[in-house]
Amino acid sequence: MLEIKRSITLTGEIKVPDSDRTVVYLNATVAEGGGEDSINQNIQDSKLYEANKEVVRREIAEFTQQFYEAQDARATETPEQQ
Repeated sequence: MLEIKRSITLTGEIKVPDSDRTVVYLNATVAEGGGEDSINQNIQDSKLYEANKEVVRREIAEFTQQFYEAQDARATETPEQQ
């Protein structure tokens, strides 16, 4: 029996000014129709993270807000839309 599950995947990379290096990698999944959602962050460059905590944390908060909006959009869908 084939069971297909759909999800929305969000990915992000945070870079700081004057650097082309990724400081933090972000990944989130929102399962359509309910199920397990996840949000993850991986610090790729701890020195750049420490030197730019304030701006990096603002970017993480922005990504998290996008995740919440995707969850909220799912919650407002009617069964016919899923």
